[in-house]
Amino acid sequence: MKKILLTLTLAILGQFVIAQNVQVQNAFNNQKSAQQYIDQADAYKTQNKADKAAKQMANAKLMMQKAKASIDAASQHDATMNQAKTWHYYAVIYYKIGAYPEFYDVDSDSYTKVLTAVDKIQQIDPKYYQQNGYELSSYVKAIDNTFYQLGVDSFNNGNYEDAMANFQKANEAAAKIGAVDDAALINYATCAIKVGKYAEAAQTYEMLIAQGYDDASIYSGLINAYRELGQGEKSIETINTARAKYPDDPQLVNDMINTYLTLHREAEIIDQIEAMAQKFTDQPVYYFILGTIYGNKESELYSLDKALEYYEKAIAENATYADAYYNAGALLIDKASEIYQEANDKDPKDYSNFNAYLKATDEMAAEAKTYDERALPYVEKTYELLPDDPAVKQALRGIYARLKMMDKAKALDE
Repeated sequence: MKKILLTLTLAILGQFVIAQNVQVQNAFNNQKSAQQYIDQADAYKTQNKADKAAKQMANAKLMMQKAKASIDAASQHDATMNQAKTWHYYAVIYYKIGAYPEFYDVDSDSYTKVLTAVDKIQQIDPKYYQQNGYELSSYVKAIDNTFYQLGVDSFNNGNYEDAMANFQKANEAAAKIGAVDDAALINYATCAIKVGKYAEAAQTYEMLIAQGYDDASIYSGLINAYRELGQGEKSIETINTARAKYPDDPQLVNDMINTYLTLHREAEIIDQIEAMAQKFTDQPVYYFILGTIYGNKESELYSLDKALEYYEKAIAENATYADAYYNAGALLIDKASEIYQEANDKDPKDYSNFNAYLKATDEMAAEAKTYDERALPYVEKTYELLPDDPAVKQALRGIYARLKMMDKAKALDE
């Protein structure tokens, strides 16, 4: 009796296995039929027969839905879920679902499922994967490219979080076949910087460098990420490594300058900036940076005369350098304002008589006026270069008023 029961049980199991194998075959046949409809639709499209093409794609969609139902059932059944062929067909079907916009609502996450199928095949039957690796890897590469392009589109639309997710998916797809999508990782890190995820950016740049991806832009990104994370020493260490490899890369020089300025250690790089300015005479920005450093009142290097000297050198190399004119004028205006304020703050009680007080304040006003007079040509030139800048116009109007050049002030307003 037991033997009969056992035989019946085996027979029933055999029927289940056969039934599930039929599901696999049905899935394959339905997707094959769907492909025939797709081919017919493509033919109609070349003939500009849009209605007929749409009808064929509707038929294809029905077949793909049937294929999906069959392969889903087979992938979840004990009898077929551990067969490489099941997951092979699973990958084919879901790849086609994702490849055509007409099928998007059949499964919006189809490409992720293709990658899952590739994983399954690699785990279940490595030999089968090797035999069919070319076909399967072609799906993975196409998915990588699709996610990458989605990332680019999101980036161009300013949706950096979405772009990050797609670039990450692109690289994860490449990893399924033992590859690395360097471009996707670089763009992922760029997006991370834009949305303030500096730790993720740093980790990605570190990984790229560790994998041998050697490029000045990668070091630049890592330097900036470290700086934003408040890891100044790591940033400087990376600067030294990068500049040893790319000593004249302008972006790395800028990164170095920004980092040292952030750390209030600008005195350590003055000589290097000076050397760059003398070497690259077609790039007055280095003299401009020196002017900015010496013009910073919060710096121990503050010197009005030196700042003006370097702004003049920048202007000598580029006579239309509006920022250099503006900064030079602003420094002189600030100095004049400082003296005017000191004069206003004087207390007559601190002087032996009121005449002494007037004399002192008049002398200070006269001194302040000299700074306004020195600032005037710089600001006028800035206005000439940037006539639509309201801040420049306001600065020029203020100087005209203080120097009692009312005709010019009136003409400026008109």
